Amino acid sequence: MKSSLLILLLMTISACSQNESNNSTQEKITSTDNNSEQTTTVEAFDFTYKDLDDNDVKLSDYRGKWVVVNFWATWCPPCRKEIPDFVKFKSEYGDMVEIIGVDNEDADVEIVRAFAEDYNVNYPIVRADVYNPTEFDKQNTMGLPTTVIFNPQGIQVSKRVGTMHFDDLVAIIGIKTNPDASTASE
Repeated sequence: MKSSLLILLLMTISACSQNESNNSTQEKITSTDNNSEQTTTVEAFDFTYKDLDDNDVKLSDYRGKWVVVNFWATWCPPCRKEIPDFVKFKSEYGDMVEIIGVDNEDADVEIVRAFAEDYNVNYPIVRADVYNPTEFDKQNTMGLPTTVIFNPQGIQVSKRVGTMHFDDLVAIIGIKTNPDASTASE
């Protein structure tokens, strides 16, 4: 448990930076291990992107939900392969999970909009500025697709470069797989 908390803390620290579109706020995380209580202060991450209609989309808008942030591009075959899994996941678990697709390319907004319609994307699509990337963009676009998962408190708990599947999302978030399950573990 202590090593898991340490890994979580290190991942959070490496993902947190402050600039114009990436802000952090402190949150206290309390864990118990062997009947002892340990309080650790970690940074809750935040970012702001513009959606396809030029509206702000912020990670902090979804506090209380798990948030799956997926960096992708229309030209990327593995990205195209995983999008149906994200659509299915959002359909089944949208009450507890939000997915944010970050389009990471220099493509016309209408091309991205048509792509999202063709793939029946049921979650927000936002645009990364590939000519002026944030630190968060730089950390997460060394390979596409890249998926970063935040817990309901805004703390990064997972990052994967490569294709993400429906079952991977279920396992990482900890969704109970029995038919009566309607909550995720934290």
